[in-house]
Amino acid sequence: MSKGHVYDFNSALGLRLGDDGETVELDARAPDHQIGTGMVHLAVLTTLGAVAAAHAVGSAVVPSTLTAHFLRPAPIGRLEAKGRVLKRGKRLCTAEGEVFAGGKLVAKVTVAFAVVG
Repeated sequence: MSKGHVYDFNSALGLRLGDDGETVELDARAPDHQIGTGMVHLAVLTTLGAVAAAHAVGSAVVPSTLTAHFLRPAPIGRLEAKGRVLKRGKRLCTAEGEVFAGGKLVAKVTVAFAVVG
């Protein structure tokens, strides 16, 4: 996910695309991923869901609004997120990303994106 010398926040966070080409994955074990003891920070969950949603759109996008729902605590460890497009327009697209820990849904992020490319 990195582009040469340009700082890439998603790569620095540790996000990577899964072998299926659709799932966004993170091994959330670094101290920067955690809040409290053994729990993943909500900002990490939000980013993971938003990136999965953007990936589902499949073109260059910039978020205009974002809503996140945290459904249960996410323990440190492997996280997976899948995105899907809810509504696609020429200039705006709404998509969601669902974040899973241990096969359980821990967060759902809905994003309205401005399509820029």
